[in-house]
Amino acid sequence: MFCTRCGTQNPDDAGFCRNCSSPLTRPGSQPQPGAYINPSPYSNPSQPQQPPPYPGYQGPPVYQSSYANQPASASGRAITSMVLSILGLVCFGFLTSIPGMILGKMEMNAIAAGQAPRAGETLAKVGFYLGIAGTVIYCLGALAWAILAFIGAAANSIP
Repeated sequence: MFCTRCGTQNPDDAGFCRNCSSPLTRPGSQPQPGAYINPSPYSNPSQPQQPPPYPGYQGPPVYQSSYANQPASASGRAITSMVLSILGLVCFGFLTSIPGMILGKMEMNAIAAGQAPRAGETLAKVGFYLGIAGTVIYCLGALAWAILAFIGAAANSIP
């Protein structure tokens, strides 16, 4: 599948372009007349053109989208990841930092596969790494509390 905005080839199951993050439209959606381009739109006109692979070939289709001129925004999963991870650091501990970390990793994988807009990549990374940091901080705090409780119990048992 080719992007209508930048011409980059993307996987057929991608929802967004890997290069410019614009939404992609499926080939089965109503083709418009004249929606095909020259097989090599970025070629040098002084170079000889190669013959088409078969008679009537008009090049890769350009998929028209009403959203092609609008920049894609971050997905809800990326935003939720960051919010949960921040809440995990501030007040809720690992109860929200672990889900924030998981959502951040899921969103980073979806962006790499071209299934989510690239605009949410920074938010997903922040959510993922803050989730890791929150989980580690609260686990270390729980370990320190357990050690101090053990030392306090041992100190009270000495006559």
